[in-house]
Amino acid sequence: MWFIRNPDRLKSELEGIETLRDGNAWIGATTNRMLKSLKFGVDFDLAVNGETLPFTLEYPAFFPETPPSVIPRDGRRHSSHQYGAGGELCLEFRSDNWDPSITGAIMIESAYRLLSGEHPTVGERAVVPSAHQETLGQLLRGSGCRFLLTHELKAYAATLPAGTGHLCSIVEIHGPNRTWAAYVAAVGTPSDLTWRENTIPARSDKGEPALLIRVASLMDLPISDQQDLDPLIAATPCDGFVPADENTRTRITVIADAQSARLYYSFRQEGVWRLIPYSTIDLTNATARLPETYGGLASKKVGVVGAGSLGSKIAASLTRSGVGSFVLVDDDILTPGNLVRHELDAGSLGAHKVDGLESRLRAVAPGVNVSGRRVVLGGQESSGTTASVLDELATCDLLVDATADPQAFNFVASVARQFLRPMIWAEVYAGGIGGFVGRLRPENEPPPHAARRQYLAWCRDQGVPWHGEGDRYDAQREDAPPLVADDAEVAVIAAHASRMAVDVLIRPDTSAFPHPGYVIGLSAEWIFAEPFDTRPLDFSPEGEWRIEISGAQVEAAVEYVLSLLDHSVDADRTDT
Repeated sequence: MWFIRNPDRLKSELEGIETLRDGNAWIGATTNRMLKSLKFGVDFDLAVNGETLPFTLEYPAFFPETPPSVIPRDGRRHSSHQYGAGGELCLEFRSDNWDPSITGAIMIESAYRLLSGEHPTVGERAVVPSAHQETLGQLLRGSGCRFLLTHELKAYAATLPAGTGHLCSIVEIHGPNRTWAAYVAAVGTPSDLTWRENTIPARSDKGEPALLIRVASLMDLPISDQQDLDPLIAATPCDGFVPADENTRTRITVIADAQSARLYYSFRQEGVWRLIPYSTIDLTNATARLPETYGGLASKKVGVVGAGSLGSKIAASLTRSGVGSFVLVDDDILTPGNLVRHELDAGSLGAHKVDGLESRLRAVAPGVNVSGRRVVLGGQESSGTTASVLDELATCDLLVDATADPQAFNFVASVARQFLRPMIWAEVYAGGIGGFVGRLRPENEPPPHAARRQYLAWCRDQGVPWHGEGDRYDAQREDAPPLVADDAEVAVIAAHASRMAVDVLIRPDTSAFPHPGYVIGLSAEWIFAEPFDTRPLDFSPEGEWRIEISGAQVEAAVEYVLSLLDHSVDADRTDT
């Protein structure tokens, strides 16, 4: 307890309160006591315009590092600067501007200034300016039902004539701790939409029908119950709107003017309509969260081969950065053991990782396009299936190999070289001791197969046995527990790979990374002296990305194909 650790401060606190009491008639008798929570407190009375108001100065366990509270003993609300009836007063000195030199006596003086300022004379009230600004989170702590007002909806509602009604669709997100966040997903009928929300990721296309009413001013519409809302609905014309009848159980109404909007949820309970007003969260002034240079990423397509722990994190990060389209390739299923490192959660257990990741990406960013291919490159797949996957990867602006599998690397590298696509390859070393991230751009770095040979040779030349290859996240050590990669270690390598991928997409010819490869240490193992010991890797020129074909080779190939066509025609002929 603070008063045991610091008895001198306790003594000075009590003396300060006694001095304040002896010198001012507005503070009555004080009583020191231990509160039920074993906190130290001082009861005191304040005389404000002939009324005696009882309070307790409650010292917290961490005083003087944190401020004491002034709380009414009668459970009443005495001030507009108070956290509800019976709650503590919001005074000049709070957690956001506290200094340990401030005393309990100063807090009592502050409480008197607040109350006497709000009640300057008997029967009168005045407004004491507030220096305390509540955050959105503080304002919404008591509201579980929230309405998301986007800039796009506000702009669209401003174009609608006042006094008109419009059918719309509401999507509601069931969040944690009994919260519900609703937004207008579309306006119009399913066959004739006039507007659609495109800034909130669509976790579900299913929406609830609702009525959108455009009014001249929300300030003129104090609505507290269904009886206030019904006349407005009845007076607003709307084509296709079906009024509520005895079979209607719920209904949703959105009322908007040119500046804001409100949502009301109505439900029938014991034959009586009840009304729940949602708290509006105004998103119209939201600032941009990404650099302007990322704007072009929406038109980019990235192929990610490997949707495991590493690939899933890379895909999610690129989605958050603004990449608009993906081709995901992986045949694996998500199991409970994957949850310790994977981007997905228990909601995708038993599903193919690419399918779960597709849903995840759509929940992260609005309008993202995803093609999931449940195929293992280099595995026992039909030639046609493998070829179709490679054809689709060839349409991407960037290829990412996150498999740490040589066969998969060969397939991705072949597509990159044949179609001159830049490539990122990344892997997490066994045991999570580190990882590698490499960048290969046509004509800037050597072709992928040559770069990989140089990388493997570099690893072997370090003079320390290397255990960086393989498909396991653990590494066995003699006379020591195995090293196991955790989520943070995979996330570090994924973050570096994602950063380099974005760099390739927005700066294809100039890069913020002076080296094309980085060997990143996360443990004092192998060549690494300590965590974050990073070794840059440069590749030497070796071979060409483009495979030059002579004119004679082209002519010979054409002649061969034509001969096959001729034989095919001859074989199909029948005598007549």
